[in-house]
Amino acid sequence: MRKSVVVALALVLIVGLWVGSGFFSEREGTSALVSAAAVPSVSVQPPSVQVQTLQASSVAQVLHLMGVTAPMRQVDVPAQTKGTVATLQVKTGDLVEKAQLLARIDMGDRTARLRQAQALLEQRQTEYQAATQLSKKNLQSATELSRSQALLDSAKAGLESIRLDIRRTQVKAPFAGVVEQRFVQLGDYLDVGHKTFTLLDLSKLKVKGQVAEREVSRLKPGMPAELSFVGGQRLPGEITFISRASDSATRTFMVEVTADNPGLAISAGMTAKISLNLGDRRGHRLSPAVLTLDDKGRVGVKVIDDNATVRFIPVELIADSPEGMWLGGLPDSVELITVGHEFVSVGQRVTVSRGVQ
Repeated sequence: MRKSVVVALALVLIVGLWVGSGFFSEREGTSALVSAAAVPSVSVQPPSVQVQTLQASSVAQVLHLMGVTAPMRQVDVPAQTKGTVATLQVKTGDLVEKAQLLARIDMGDRTARLRQAQALLEQRQTEYQAATQLSKKNLQSATELSRSQALLDSAKAGLESIRLDIRRTQVKAPFAGVVEQRFVQLGDYLDVGHKTFTLLDLSKLKVKGQVAEREVSRLKPGMPAELSFVGGQRLPGEITFISRASDSATRTFMVEVTADNPGLAISAGMTAKISLNLGDRRGHRLSPAVLTLDDKGRVGVKVIDDNATVRFIPVELIADSPEGMWLGGLPDSVELITVGHEFVSVGQRVTVSRGVQ
């Protein structure tokens, strides 16, 4: 009896273990299936950008500089002799011709000194003629003849000196121009060198600008230039001087442009934009909105390659126009990201849609 009880207990234990094993296995399988069904599969799509295919064109590369107009010549006309201002012939703003009379200095005793010099010259000529005749007859020594010659030459020089002083009483314009300023009044006493008038030659204008060292090697004297002004006036000109030494503070080089000024339409001291044509270059016309910066601070654009991967290309400004900027540094044909470039990173794959070509 004891033996049968033991056998029965063993059978019950085995059956219980078997049933329990099947139950737990089924629950685990069911739980795994439920978990798999509850988590759906998610595929991540690349960000979408709009791309436009652009082809390069030839564009004139123009360098723009700013400057201020200056007259071709500016002179403070000095008094060349002493005396009192007797007459004033011009006023500020007058246009004058070369050698035109501006003012006259009182003659003073110059007329009397002129007659004295003329009389002395006549006397010395007579003395020299007599000495020559005596010398021919061996009645005058060579020394006396030489002395007479010297006195004659001195008298001639004295006469020429007073004549020159008389001419200098007439203050004349050294060139055609505009009377910009007057420094004397009637009755003023002038010493030699006293300023009388400031005269400007505005028949030509000079404008100076500063150019960076990376551009100066492309410029040469004689290159054409254009000056433009806030009033809309434009003047053709040319480069007449390029500095051979840079400014120590800015590291730029001075460039001087000269232009004719028909009708003296442009005054000195006006702001002028200098435009210098540096020749044609391949470039793309783009909107400033597509520009971006890379992690090095360079200005450029984002493009896609053949694998729809974002790339960054730095650019440089060639020219600016109302329709957009002309930029260099890009391949002739480029796939430019026009919309969405600010939301994608270099090296990232994207989904491409085409913009208006």
